[in-house]
Amino acid sequence: MELLENSFSIILNGNFNIVWISEEFSLYLGYPKDDLIGKPISEIVETDIRSKIDIPKFFGMIKDSSNHISTGIFNVSRIYNTDGFVQGFIIQFYFQEKESESEDFLVFNTQNIKMKKLLEKASLIAHSDASVLISGETGTGKSKLAKWIHINSNRVSFPFVAINCSAIPETLFESEFFGYEKGAFTGATTSKPGKVEIADNGTLFLDEIGDLSLTSQAKLLVFVDTKEFERLGGSRPKKVNVRIISATNKNLLKSMREGSFRSDLYYRIAITKIEIPPLRERKEDIPLIVNSYLHKKGKRITTRAMEYLMEHEWYGNIRELRAVLESACIMAYDKDIIDIQHISDDFISFDEIYSMEEKEIIEPKLSEEKLFSEKERIREALRKSEGNRKKAAQLLGISVTTLWRKMKKYNLIEDFK
Repeated sequence: MELLENSFSIILNGNFNIVWISEEFSLYLGYPKDDLIGKPISEIVETDIRSKIDIPKFFGMIKDSSNHISTGIFNVSRIYNTDGFVQGFIIQFYFQEKESESEDFLVFNTQNIKMKKLLEKASLIAHSDASVLISGETGTGKSKLAKWIHINSNRVSFPFVAINCSAIPETLFESEFFGYEKGAFTGATTSKPGKVEIADNGTLFLDEIGDLSLTSQAKLLVFVDTKEFERLGGSRPKKVNVRIISATNKNLLKSMREGSFRSDLYYRIAITKIEIPPLRERKEDIPLIVNSYLHKKGKRITTRAMEYLMEHEWYGNIRELRAVLESACIMAYDKDIIDIQHISDDFISFDEIYSMEEKEIIEPKLSEEKLFSEKERIREALRKSEGNRKKAAQLLGISVTTLWRKMKKYNLIEDFK
């Protein structure tokens, strides 16, 4: 087996227990080398190795002694005895070269049962060539899951080509998707392959597919059906072997009822379907995502700051959380620890946008008497709820985010840690 640059090595027996691990790997994980010998590989690897042993190269996650998650690629090679039977495995784990690529998969650091089942389903789907439709709110990680499926598939050595369907005008659909021949139109001085041709043998990811016009949907339908196309200005059909993954934040069933999305296209792109839950439905994953992100930045977060993040509804999901963390790192540029004062409170929940609290935000400054009474009402609610901010917010009829903002305004945070 060829050794990989920047890789860690480990040897397992037939029962998937560790029989040898490199010194560098054990040091990286934070364990004495001898403590890992004899332990099952699941002690340090979050990915189910057993289910992927027939895939020579796949994406996965490891965890160190502090339960910090790292992502990268596993390479697997079998060890045979003299009778030709498998007696163990050599596994190499190497990090993706770009830190940003590794951060792409922070969305899959999970303790949530629903997300674990989703990833199990995605792993099974990855081994097939069936078309997949990924749905979910903005910022949940649909494009990341599409790439995760590609990396875990047997197409990993071939291109992953993403197309943002919402950004392609109807007039440019054919040239962008299928390419064009020299002289096909004014300015076409050379031939150019389209996205589907570039993705040959790999994965074609159609992001925001719900935004395609009906005319473009009709043209796409023919390709999805046959995997054949003609370049603009061409006369001979070409055929490609691509796996199609689509994503949308729209309700395509509703779009079909309204006549804005073709049902025949839907049934071809949605042979298998995955819906990613919003972050507010998997809040137990927030500490994992936050700590993994800040670890890469060389920073930590206080307990009260983490509690603050846990109480937010995150309607922008992972994307919103990441933006808040990036902002916090900037505000704490000269410190190792992120605290509440470093976290922006500019985000507003959807319930706040549509509630009477909107009036409260834009009304003139309250008089001293009103300030005093509001401060005392908040103090009394916190006292009655024994400092539980969620219960106090319910008593006051406001969101937890607004309560935090007012606690900071009236300097009550230190009184109710």
